[in-house]
Amino acid sequence: MDKYLKKQLYVWTYDKIKANPKKFGGDFSNSAIMYEYLLEFYQNETVVQLQQELMSVLTTVSRIKNKILEKNPQFDCRMKHKPKNKNAVQGSD
Repeated sequence: MDKYLKKQLYVWTYDKIKANPKKFGGDFSNSAIMYEYLLEFYQNETVVQLQQELMSVLTTVSRIKNKILEKNPQFDCRMKHKPKNKNAVQGSD
């Protein structure tokens, strides 16, 4: 995947999350964002016709979504699958 496509995916993913953080920043947002991508860009295709490259794009969209939520916690509506705070102290000595 080239850098140009990845940048376009970032912008598309950010816009989706910003427009609807409850849907695309929530607990089931990975599948929601992937499904939204398919609906928007492959609405006339059947699953059998989808190429492996598309699955790679969907995975990239999901990873981008997670990075956007980390950088923009105001959009993160996850309750069940919220990542643990990376900066938290693991234990005391």
